[in-house]
Amino acid sequence: MLQGFAYMLEGFKLIWKPGYRLFLLVPILANIALFALLIMWAKTLFSDGMGFLMGWIPDWLGFLEWIFWLIYFIAILMVIFYTFVAAANLLGAPFYGYLAERLEQDLSGHAKDEPFSWATLIKLIPRTVKRELQKLLYYLPRVIALLILGFIPGLNAIVALVWIIFSAWMMAVQYIDYPADNNGMSFPDLRKYLKTHRWAALGFGAMAFGLTLIPILNLLALPAAVCGAVAFWVNQGARNNPWLVKQSEQTEINILD
Repeated sequence: MLQGFAYMLEGFKLIWKPGYRLFLLVPILANIALFALLIMWAKTLFSDGMGFLMGWIPDWLGFLEWIFWLIYFIAILMVIFYTFVAAANLLGAPFYGYLAERLEQDLSGHAKDEPFSWATLIKLIPRTVKRELQKLLYYLPRVIALLILGFIPGLNAIVALVWIIFSAWMMAVQYIDYPADNNGMSFPDLRKYLKTHRWAALGFGAMAFGLTLIPILNLLALPAAVCGAVAFWVNQGARNNPWLVKQSEQTEINILD
């Protein structure tokens, strides 16, 4: 897990490297606009929602009002968090995919010194957006299930712990998917691969999850997580990656044939 933490921290160093600042600037500007809209929406949702909710609470339960406020506030906070991360990743997917590709070439010593091309970036949009939708379809049902279980008395404490672990896992899946996708790894294969590096993946995801909860810092945390994920992918190496070993062996067989 400590190694996973280190990959995320390394991502903050990598985003400041020359040649990568464009991929930092554009998503940050988009995320600022998105974050402002979500805050305004959350303010309206919170005040109107609490007014509606408290209208259903009988007078004799008035002394529990502060508990309902706390529960509703946490629920709104988690909805805003997941909405922000999902929407920000969907908007920034082409930039993040291109950033992951260029950074992997740099870290692996196979940089091609090709100039930035908007045409290349635009070509990535269909593939990266499709991949983001795959991830949404994977974790949205699980988030809804956890949200429902969280309202069942007796399970609240357990669900809270499971929610944190699941959030860390999903952050690892979300960002390590960028270099995996660039290397042709399918989404099901990515999950299998991460299970072979479960603790490092959870450490990386837990650090990313914690940083994305901090306002302002979360604007930098998203591109930093992409860079940290590339460092994770490159530093694990092909010998620790069963999928890459399998692909190499298949290539050798094809050449021999």
